[in-house]
Amino acid sequence: MSRAAATTTLQAQSPARVARALGELLGGLDRPGGALVFCSGGISDALADVAAEVARVAGGAPTLVVSGAGVLSEQGEIERQSAASVIAWSGGQSEVLACEASSPDDLGESLARQLGDRLGRRAPASVVFVGADGVGPSALEPLREVRGTQHVFGAGCIGQPGLLAIDAEGQVRGGGAIAMVMHGMAPPLIRASHACRLLVPLGRITGTRGSMVVEIDGKPALDLLTEVGAELSDQPLVFAVLAEEEASARQVGGRAELVVRGVQGVDPVRRGLMVSDEVHEGMRLAFAVRDAGAARSDLEAVTRELSRETAGAAPRFALYIDCAGRGASLYGSFDVDTRILRRRFADLPLAGMHSAFEIAPFGGKPTLQLYTGVLALFTAPS
Repeated sequence: MSRAAATTTLQAQSPARVARALGELLGGLDRPGGALVFCSGGISDALADVAAEVARVAGGAPTLVVSGAGVLSEQGEIERQSAASVIAWSGGQSEVLACEASSPDDLGESLARQLGDRLGRRAPASVVFVGADGVGPSALEPLREVRGTQHVFGAGCIGQPGLLAIDAEGQVRGGGAIAMVMHGMAPPLIRASHACRLLVPLGRITGTRGSMVVEIDGKPALDLLTEVGAELSDQPLVFAVLAEEEASARQVGGRAELVVRGVQGVDPVRRGLMVSDEVHEGMRLAFAVRDAGAARSDLEAVTRELSRETAGAAPRFALYIDCAGRGASLYGSFDVDTRILRRRFADLPLAGMHSAFEIAPFGGKPTLQLYTGVLALFTAPS
C-alpha cells in the first residue's frame, strides 16, 4: 500500500542536498500532489538556490519553499540552526499562487482576489505564507471578506526572500505572499493553540474609539490594566486577548476562540488602550501573559479534541506552524510541542516551522495570530 505522505528533516547547508531529500520523498509516493520545504538558519540565506534545485526534482509537483526561525517534524524541532524539514503527499491537485504588491494593504487585496477566484463553495485547504515586514492584522482583513476561506491557514516568514513557489511547470515564483490551494483533498481540521495565561476573566468591551479600547465592563481600560500589572512581580509583557461577542462567539471543542494582540500604546487622558482595528463594542477582552504551562495544557487539549474528532477517519499528515516565541525560549527546553503531538498522533507525517506570526481561523475567517501554534490535520475516510 502506497504512503499518503512522507517527511524528512536534515541539518544542511547545501541546497542540492535539500532538493535530493525532496526527490527521494516524491519518488516513494504514488501520484505526488504537492510538497512543502521549510528552511531555517544558514540555508535560508540561499533560499533562491534551494528553490532552483527543488524545481529540477519536483517533477510537476507544486512546491512551496519558505523560511522560519526553526523547523520541525514528527521527530522533533531544530532551532537556530541551518536545517530543513520537507514533506510531500500523494493525491489531490495543488495549485500555487504568488502575489506582488507595493504595500501590506495592497498585498492583502491581491491575495484575497487570487484566492477568491479559486476557493468558492468548495472551500479547499489553502496554506498561505506572507513576508513579515510591515504586515499587521489589518493586512489580512480583505481575506475575511472572501467566500470559502474557512480552511485558510499559514504563517509569516522570516528573512529575504523568505518565500518562493514552484508551479507544476517548474517555474519559480516569488512575491510578498505565496499560497498553495489543495484541490481534491478533504479539508483539514485546523486548530489554534495559544501560549498565554489569562490574568482576569474575559470582560465585555463597552467603549471604543477606533482601535482604542476605552472601557471594559464600564471601567476605564487603562485602569484595569494598571490593576493587573500591579499584581505581577516579574513585570512580564502583558497582552490583550480578544474573543467575539458572547452571543456570536464560536465554541471549538468547548473552548472559546481567542486571538492575541499586543497593547500598542495608552491614552492617559481617555484612560484607553491602543489594541487593534479589530476591536468593537460587545467584543470581549482579557489581559494575559505568555506562560509555558498554559501553552502546554492548551496544546494537549487541542490534540485530545482532534483525536476525538478524527474517530472514523484516518489521519494522513499534518502541518504545524509554531510561533518563534514558543519553542525553547518559552519552555526552557526543546521539542515540547512536538512531543505533545507525537504522543497523540504517534508517527503521523508532520512538518512545519517557527514563524514570525501565524494565520488561522477566528470566527471562521483567516486571522493573523500571535504566540500561537496552528495545527492542520489532514484526514481520509477510513
